[in-house]
Amino acid sequence: MDWRVYKDSTISRLPKAARPIALAARNFRALVPQRPPYRSDSITTFNLPAFLDEPVFAKAYARAVKAAGWDYGIHYRVHQALWCAAQARKVPGAFVEVGTGRGFMMSAMLDAYPAWESDERTLHLFDTFLSAYVDDYGGQDQNAEHSPHYATSAEDVRANFADWRGVELHIGDVFETLPRSKLDDVAFLHIDLNFAAPEVFALESLWPAIPRGGVVLLDDYAHQCHVPQREAMDALGRELGFAILSTPTGQGIIIK
Repeated sequence: MDWRVYKDSTISRLPKAARPIALAARNFRALVPQRPPYRSDSITTFNLPAFLDEPVFAKAYARAVKAAGWDYGIHYRVHQALWCAAQARKVPGAFVEVGTGRGFMMSAMLDAYPAWESDERTLHLFDTFLSAYVDDYGGQDQNAEHSPHYATSAEDVRANFADWRGVELHIGDVFETLPRSKLDDVAFLHIDLNFAAPEVFALESLWPAIPRGGVVLLDDYAHQCHVPQREAMDALGRELGFAILSTPTGQGIIIK
């Protein structure tokens, strides 16, 4: 219980006779549990998620939900991805996603990009675009039970991205498709492969193509079930000389 009257506070400006009632009300409010303004995707915060009310974000998130066919409830992850993409627009180079699935995140990014159609940038999407569970080594087993989190086919993903120019699908195993892509400049790289080996391979392969100021966003960096990815990325950071910002969403952010 706090019965102090703080200088220049609202209570300090009340008549002295009214202050005990105001102090009692303040203490009562402190005892009543408050409902946090945001709780989803392992995040509970009492800070205001003001970005949810921004028309650009709302429209972009709705486009992402349309691409996936359902709502993952990952507003903060999309918010951070859009921020990263906005920073990356300050440097030249292509946008790249390794592990696209049905296109949730990049659909939001393209929808929010104010000048994508007039810019000369390209978006490169790397995935097998097959719907199956992934084995322990990052490969996909087509005999496994189909997962709703992966693409159903490359054709469906291509149809989703037909709304925008300059989008290229690289279909197959990233260990094979990335070396063939020969990307020279990568301003923004989003990595979401769910396994350490292909994710490290992707970042290590594309790191020389990322200019100063380029941005890398790791989707699963700090998630409890993806510890090997964090450890592997930290080791790569020590080798290549970059640091990773760990965020409450589980994402990791690298600015070269």
